Amino acid sequence: MKLFGKKSSADSSGGKKGIEKVARPDAFTIKIDPAKFSLATKPEVPVNEQLETLKQKLTKLSSNVENNLMLVIRASTKKNSDLAQSAFEFDKEYIQKGKFEVEYLCLAYSCFQDLGEENTRVVDTAREIMQKLEVIGQYALNIADKTEYIQLENIEILHRDEYDLKPMGDDVAEMIKKAVEAFVSGNSKHAQETLDMMAKIDGIYQKAVAKLKAEANNDNITNSTGILSVIEHVKMSADIACDIARKVL
Repeated sequence: MKLFGKKSSADSSGGKKGIEKVARPDAFTIKIDPAKFSLATKPEVPVNEQLETLKQKLTKLSSNVENNLMLVIRASTKKNSDLAQSAFEFDKEYIQKGKFEVEYLCLAYSCFQDLGEENTRVVDTAREIMQKLEVIGQYALNIADKTEYIQLENIEILHRDEYDLKPMGDDVAEMIKKAVEAFVSGNSKHAQETLDMMAKIDGIYQKAVAKLKAEANNDNITNSTGILSVIEHVKMSADIACDIARKVL
């Protein structure tokens, strides 16, 4: 029989068809095995060694986030779509996996191990930093999305652009590195250095925005808006680096 011109779910034998299984898109599959994380309700090594391993993994995650941020800024300033696409592949292969592992370790240690207040606080802070790195990682992909639609001048010159996006991105990546190092090493000097670098980022940001406002017209407003979006995402990444640094001070 038909309902509203469509066949009903009943087959010719009177039975109902089963729900067809839809394959999960590969893009949403992180090929990682949590069983290899050696999770346990009690530390299998001294707690300080366990936390040191966690910090090392957080440092690696931070490094990958920094690298992808610099990569997408280069891609956007040089209008290199292939380079931008590689950022999504890098994110899936390294950042998503690293984030997955750090999250599992943090949750298992803080919720299922009796670590004591001080050590639990370390684990919880590591998880908060991981979540902030996750946001920066997404900002990088947002920048990559803009690459095809913006055009800067002198794209053939590797280290130059009219808005100083390249040096701004390099400095922000350094801020992220210093902020995470401050937590891992317990050295508040690195945290303060991160906060001190923000003045330079603010200067570049304000100058770039002023230039865009002065030059924008109806013919280039779409391009100017795309460039502004990239600048905003880099600035927001710097803000997050400062948030991480303040956790150490």
